[in-house]
This record gives sequence, C-alpha cells and structure tokens, in this order.
Amino acid sequence: MTETTTSPAAALATARRAALRPVLVLLGCFVAISAALLGFLAVLAAVGIGADIAIWIRGSFVLASGVLLLLFAVSAARGSRNALLRLRIVSPIVLAAIVVIVSIPGFLPDWVRLEQAVCGALVLPVVIIVNRPRTRALFPAKAANA
Repeated sequence: MTETTTSPAAALATARRAALRPVLVLLGCFVAISAALLGFLAVLAAVGIGADIAIWIRGSFVLASGVLLLLFAVSAARGSRNALLRLRIVSPIVLAAIVVIVSIPGFLPDWVRLEQAVCGALVLPVVIIVNRPRTRALFPAKAANA
C-alpha cells in the first residue's frame, strides 16, 4: 500500500484555491455583466440611439474595478497575501460606490440601476468571503526568523 503525503504548503495552496473559487466565479460574473453593459451601449450607439455620457463613464469605471478585483482574486488564489489584503480593502469600496450610485434617484435610467444592483449583489458575498477569519487564516504572515 502506497501512502501519498502532501506537504503542508501544497495543502495550504489547495485550501486557498478552494476558498477563493466562489470569489473568482462571482467576480468573473461581475466583469461579464459590466462588459455586457458596455457592449449593449456600443450596439445602441451603432444603431443611432445615444446613451448619456454618465452611463458610459459609470459603466467603464465599474468594468475597470471588476477587472482589478478579479486580478487581485487570481493573485490571492495563487497565494499572494498582499493581493488578499488589496481585495479586502478595495472590494468594500467598490460595493459602497455601487450602493451610492444605485440609491441616487434619477441619476441613471432604471435598467442601468438594475445592472448596477446585480453587480453589487455579486460583490457583497466577495466582501464577506475575503474578510472571514477562516479565509484570512489561509494567508499566514511569514515567519520573521524561521
């Protein structure tokens, strides 16, 4: 009988990937929905239906923040403690910005506010997951003199 032993580092890497898999899926959906909004705006512009510049700007910012969060999450899943820290700091800021924009009456059309609300609903569990003590424990500080 052959015993297979995994090193503690390999087990930790597997646990990190498993813990951050839902984060990667949620942020991938967030980026896809944000990109779809910009694609839809491009189609509207192509057929001669103009959209307000505020929608283009907001959509671009949301897509950029989604890509940034996704990059942080990919790096964290690969074991970067700094990337997890960035994700823990930036994701609540993105969520707060989305909540503020959605709550301003009349600022954006209802269909854009709905898209933004869906994006916020995707970021909320990310904020919760990356700030859980269980997730943070998967990224221990490096030993000073080990």
